[in-house]
Amino acid sequence: MNKRISIIVATYNVEKTIKRCIDSIVCQKSDEIELLVIDGDSKDKTIDILKSYGSVIDVLKSEKDKGVYDAWNKALRLATGEWIMFLGADDYYLPGAITFYLELLQKEENINSMDLICARCRLVDESGKFLRDWGRAYKWENFINKMEISHGSTLHNHELFKEIGEFNIDFKICADYEFLLRKKMNSFFIDREIFVMQIGGMSNSIKGLLDTYRVKQYHNINPQYQNLFYLIKGICGYYYKKIWYLVRK
Repeated sequence: MNKRISIIVATYNVEKTIKRCIDSIVCQKSDEIELLVIDGDSKDKTIDILKSYGSVIDVLKSEKDKGVYDAWNKALRLATGEWIMFLGADDYYLPGAITFYLELLQKEENINSMDLICARCRLVDESGKFLRDWGRAYKWENFINKMEISHGSTLHNHELFKEIGEFNIDFKICADYEFLLRKKMNSFFIDREIFVMQIGGMSNSIKGLLDTYRVKQYHNINPQYQNLFYLIKGICGYYYKKIWYLVRK
């Protein structure tokens, strides 16, 4: 039976955070929700933790892969949900978030014509301290310059992947951004925090900024000088935030 929502989690050596992540899903899971976890052949206790959930995890696979986007692609080929969500192994859903989305899909007219349903997330540091919320309504003219939505708080119409394909694994950090640049999306925005994201991942790094620059050059949407401007602006902002966080501590 097809599910309403498929939630995809990619893991690799995340024994410290994966239980928090999965617990935030299973406590809200219903017959309309499908959970797929694709592991990259972890060497720590990640798989033992995941196996302890039994059949609550609908699909669990562990094998070597080519990174998180390769894992997401593998899961997409198995997912049956009408809508797809991706959650990082370091992140977790807020109470009631999944139920809220199910109710929204039930009551909102013309929702199935959307490519994306976006919301906000809550950013925290490694200690769990709140930093700020993040996420805006999708607007193409803003999005081509900067990634402003998060996959963790976004429902992706499954038909979208049939239309424009899977993630390009040549982009190791920003393949999600590249994917969303392939067309102008029809989107619906909810002014609500859906999940908690812990900062410090590769997307919040100099390598992430450089991969974003590569994506923009690949799509050739903006003039090169404009892409360089946003790269330099991003690098300056990265170091400013690093100094600001150090001062706050």
